[in-house]
Amino acid sequence: MPIKIFRCCLVLSIVSWITSYRLTAQSLSEYKVGKEEFFANGHWGFALSFSNMSNAVAPNPPSHRVSAMAMKIDFKKYRFGSGKRRFYFQNKTIGDLLTLLGDRDKGRRENSTLTTGLIGWSSWGWNLVAKERTAFALGFNINDYIVGSTYVYTNAQGQKQSPVTNEPQGNYWGVGPTLFADVSLSEKLVLHVFSAYSISLLRTTSVEYAIKDNSYPKPHFLHLNAELQTRGHFYVGVDFTALINQGNNPNKTQRIDLLAGYRF
Repeated sequence: MPIKIFRCCLVLSIVSWITSYRLTAQSLSEYKVGKEEFFANGHWGFALSFSNMSNAVAPNPPSHRVSAMAMKIDFKKYRFGSGKRRFYFQNKTIGDLLTLLGDRDKGRRENSTLTTGLIGWSSWGWNLVAKERTAFALGFNINDYIVGSTYVYTNAQGQKQSPVTNEPQGNYWGVGPTLFADVSLSEKLVLHVFSAYSISLLRTTSVEYAIKDNSYPKPHFLHLNAELQTRGHFYVGVDFTALINQGNNPNKTQRIDLLAGYRF
């Protein structure tokens, strides 16, 4: 009972906090980051992240969990106003190679990987609704992903076999719909929500040692993002990315990134 009461109080406090700002919140068209209008000029962002990758359906799930500090770079150019265009670019490759994926290929260890390709994730959108403190936009994405899972099976005698990398694996390019939403919470704080779904159209490269099967259905991908952007350039957020396997091999790799960054 005390836990339920605490949860109720917490929810009420959050609702009250948001409500208290409604009268003082700036309109999105007036919202500024430093001296530049956020809904007019583009901004490069750099964020450190605490990232976790996992594959719950792997034969040995603990070997497919990894957590590490990483980083992400992005670029945002959002325009306010009905019908106006926006653009959002993200790339995690450099940060993942330095930390999260640094030595994972040495000795072909059992693991799962899900990250951006060298090109990264790009989304374009057009505002469908642009009210005083809220905006909604719909668009499309062109994303590339690097994925792969390596498993170590045991035989009937309990002896470990050679590592096996099955489908889906490699560098996939996909397209799909993207949804954006913005809410002005106060004069100094805006909430940005972003969702993208990508359907793989082609695989540009395969993992060298993988068991390649071109008949295996290409995966889909889901990406969710929420960020609190401050007027002082700083922001915090969370990314969730999931591989949606279209075949029967055991791969449901996903990752969660907790972000803290700065936009220039």
